[in-house]
Amino acid sequence: MDILTITVGSIAIFTASFFASVSGFGYALIATPLLSMVVPLKTTIIFILFLTMIMRVFTMYTTFKDMDIKTVATVSVGCLIGIQPGSWVLNYLSAPTLGLYLSVALLFFITLNIINFRFVIKRQTLGRLGCGIVSGFFGASTSVSGPPIVLYFLNEDMEKTLMRSNMTWIFGFTLLSTAITYFFTGAYNFVEDWTVFYYLVPANLVGVFLGDRCAKKLSQELFRKLTLIIVTLGTIMMLINSIQRL
Repeated sequence: MDILTITVGSIAIFTASFFASVSGFGYALIATPLLSMVVPLKTTIIFILFLTMIMRVFTMYTTFKDMDIKTVATVSVGCLIGIQPGSWVLNYLSAPTLGLYLSVALLFFITLNIINFRFVIKRQTLGRLGCGIVSGFFGASTSVSGPPIVLYFLNEDMEKTLMRSNMTWIFGFTLLSTAITYFFTGAYNFVEDWTVFYYLVPANLVGVFLGDRCAKKLSQELFRKLTLIIVTLGTIMMLINSIQRL
């Protein structure tokens, strides 16, 4: 077993699980560019899917009482719609190309959020359904599903506990749907050896536990800044990684 792969992979997964537990999102955004440095990209996507599912089992339990079921249901339906074409794209188009397009789009919307520009959403349900479709598509095709929903909720100025809880449950439902879809599209065939995955599980569990403890201590403003920092850094890493792999 390559010690460098285990070390880099464990650091990537611990960092991702910690910040994703604190904020409710960002797992794949952080883990994908780091883990893909030592593990093939499509294998990385499959590993992250299952590692995130492990994290969600714990965080869904701790955030159940705070989530809004209508919001979760609306966005989740959108994600389910987007997952289908996203899974197809994963099999037929280059993942780096998809990552490049997603990175450029995210940087544009991040910039708007930083300067406090707000879109006026007149039909909230339709807007949430739309952001779910975009999230599901890119989640299935690149493993990065969080930023479209994060930026949309920030645009709504959603309260931090509600936002974290909603995202935790939305991504929990869509992860299960993605896992089922991958089975039928044959995406699991990309993984030739699962040994590395088992070494990453302990780092995942430690990060989840510590992140959940820290989440309760964040103020609204600090939460907003943290989410923007995670999205921005993760997007930049994904952009650099995608360019290098083209």
